[in-house]
Order: sequence, then C-alpha cells, then structure tokens
Amino acid sequence: MKLLKFAALFSTLPTLMFGQQPDATVTERNNQPPTAVTSGEKNNANVDASDAGAQRPIFLKTTNISPFAGLDSKYLYRNNPLSAADKLDFIETAMWMNTAYAGASFEAVEIDDAVITPYLGASYTTTEYLESGLDGLDFASTSAYAMLLAQHSSGWTFRAGISYAMDKSKSTKEETYKEFYPYIGAMKSYAVSDTVLGIFDISGGQHRSESDASGIPSLNSTNSYSGSKELQNLDVIAGYSLRFVYDNIVVSPRYGLVYKRYFYGSNEDRKDFLQTVNLKIDYIVNENMNVSLFGGYSNRDSSSGNSSADYDFNSADGGIALG
Repeated sequence: MKLLKFAALFSTLPTLMFGQQPDATVTERNNQPPTAVTSGEKNNANVDASDAGAQRPIFLKTTNISPFAGLDSKYLYRNNPLSAADKLDFIETAMWMNTAYAGASFEAVEIDDAVITPYLGASYTTTEYLESGLDGLDFASTSAYAMLLAQHSSGWTFRAGISYAMDKSKSTKEETYKEFYPYIGAMKSYAVSDTVLGIFDISGGQHRSESDASGIPSLNSTNSYSGSKELQNLDVIAGYSLRFVYDNIVVSPRYGLVYKRYFYGSNEDRKDFLQTVNLKIDYIVNENMNVSLFGGYSNRDSSSGNSSADYDFNSADGGIALG
C-alpha cells in the first residue's frame, strides 16, 4: 500500500514541478477584522470556509484610534489540498499555517440610526505543505483591507470595503496571484437561548485578479483578455452559524454557500457553487489566547464554461490552532 501511495505521488511530481499551484479561488483571505474587534467581544467568530477561529487580538486603546494585533498558528490535515476532481489524484498532506495581523479602528461617526466605524488592517500568512515532495508548493500570502462598518439600530451590521491580496511562491519567489476585492456585506445575530447565538451573514464582491494561469481566449469572447485574468469572478457568499457557549468553551457549527461566476478566457461563463460545513471548538485560555479544534468539509459543483476541464471537487480537513 505504501508503494502504491509513493508511486501515485511520484507520478504527480512533474505536474507539481511545472507550476501547478493550490486553487487561489478557495484560499482563505483576510478582508475584514476579527469579529472580536468589531463586536467588542472576546469570543471570536469568522466566516472563512475552513477556519479555526483562533484569532485573539491584543487591543491597544488610545483616545480616537484603537490598534489591535495578533498571531495565530494552525496545524491541520487536508485530504485534497490541490482541489483535484478525481479521488485518484488526491494528495493527502498535513499543513502548517501561521498568520500575523494588525490593524486599527478609528473614531466612530454617529448618524440617525447607526454608528459607522472605519477600519484598516493587514496580515501576512505562510502556508507549508508537510508531505514529502509538496514543499515546492509552499507560499506566502499578504493581505490588506479598508472597511466601513455600520451598526444599525435594527440589529443588522452592514459593511463595505476593499481588500488587496497577493500570493508568492516560496520556492521561486515569484508572484502567482494577486487581486483587489471590493465587497459589501451584512450580518444579523440574535439570541436563540441564554447560551446560544445565531448568526446570519451575507456578502458579495468582485475579485479583480491577475494570476499566472495560462488561459485560452474563447473565439466568441467580447471581453479583452490578456491571459492573466482567467480567475476574475463575481461572488455571493451566505452563511449561517450557531455559537454554543459553556463557560470557557465555545462550540460553533456553520453552513456556508458560495456562488461564483467567471468572465475571461477558458473560464468564460464558468459558474461555481461551493458548499461548506464546519465545526470549531474553542477553549478560551484568557482574553488574548485560545486553543481550538476544527474540522470542515467542502464540495464544489462547477460548469466548466468554454473549457473541458473538470473543476468539481470535495475536500475535508481538521486540525488544531493556537492564537
């Protein structure tokens, strides 16, 4: 069995060596502050598809500006890190992800029925694949965002912002992906019981990206396509989560839906529908640190647009986080 696994991995190495990269369209991105910052709570919630929810910001209060900063580290196992469609192509691996982030909120502006708070932030994440032969896929991600958050008297929280993200290969030192992402969103939380909170979140935006993917312009395309815009897309994201609080333990199941539509090259008219189910269990050590166990499952159904490629996939992961 070990020989078969080694042979399967060996057969994929030429593909990996010649530029296959993790799917940038499903890579976790930081485009807003941790919820612990925006809500003023010490218990964090996050809308990422496979997040440990371990970010515990350190607050540095001043009169009109409130900076925050933090670190988190995740060790996880993922059964399909390259989003392969065929189970025969799955390459299982452990992964180590480390994130440093910082930001600030600025003096809030009160209007008739809402309070609007500006935020700025940035983060740096390294992702390492621990399976032998996959270290050439290790990459670093840099993100930055500017966001306005409006807390309305109705209980809804609205947000609008723009973020920047860039991935760089650690082996070649070359940029493999970058994007600007203008977005809007809304969130509503309510008490289900004394110890249970329900959270509904919806958002949407446009990923104005450039990548090293070599797309093939379609003959009937009316778009200007230079070969680097193949991953540009519009998305709509919706999710519902519950938070069960037991003393220092927070249990958070979440179900999420993502719809994406692409416009350029061989991805023109491609549509993705992604479903995610996640569970995280946080143990709050103190106000600036917690330990988390997490797990998740994702499934993508995709129409291939003008390409015969199969973009369907399913993936599961689980791990531990400290932050």
